[in-house]
Amino acid sequence: MDWAISARDAYTAIGKAYEESRRRPILVSDLAVFGPKALDIGSGRGAQPAYFEAEHPYVVHCDLSPELIPQGSEAVLCEATMLPFRSGAFDVVYAVAVFHHLPPGALIRAVAEGLRVGRRLVATTWLLPGGGGERREIAWRWKSRAVRTYYVYGLSDLASAVSAAGGRPLMLTYLRRGRRLNSLVLAERIGPSNAQGQKKK
Repeated sequence: MDWAISARDAYTAIGKAYEESRRRPILVSDLAVFGPKALDIGSGRGAQPAYFEAEHPYVVHCDLSPELIPQGSEAVLCEATMLPFRSGAFDVVYAVAVFHHLPPGALIRAVAEGLRVGRRLVATTWLLPGGGGERREIAWRWKSRAVRTYYVYGLSDLASAVSAAGGRPLMLTYLRRGRRLNSLVLAERIGPSNAQGQKKK
């Protein structure tokens, strides 16, 4: 769980500056009509939570510390590989700019958890050179300072994680946010699965 502690500490340190830098959401809800109930993993406090609330009648946001979850919204403290919700509780689970902070083993568990609690999963990762979960340390130096740990995942890595988690990719594409590209996967659950990414027998 060192990766979760590292991510929590980095984003707590830069929380206000990060929020100010995320004034435009990534429009992932526009991909399809997903249904009324949505879970927003790694919500943060930028524009993304408000966008999801405008798109879905019922949204639960979750993140790793009280400083990171949006105020005045339905929100819980949680970690992506151990979601505190019943199976099938949501129509869609969003993980926008979250999974690139998880090492490969944790990535598969998080995808499995997303597909356990939601009918569909939409996830984006920052597109960096390389792939296969290669680890990178990237400094944040705008208004505050922190070093964030990234794991590099391309479209093929996301597709493999979905398959290993008992799901099926429905869409694999790239989204542009300013000058940056993000990898995106839209996936669905094939059948019942547990949190370890293995189908139940």
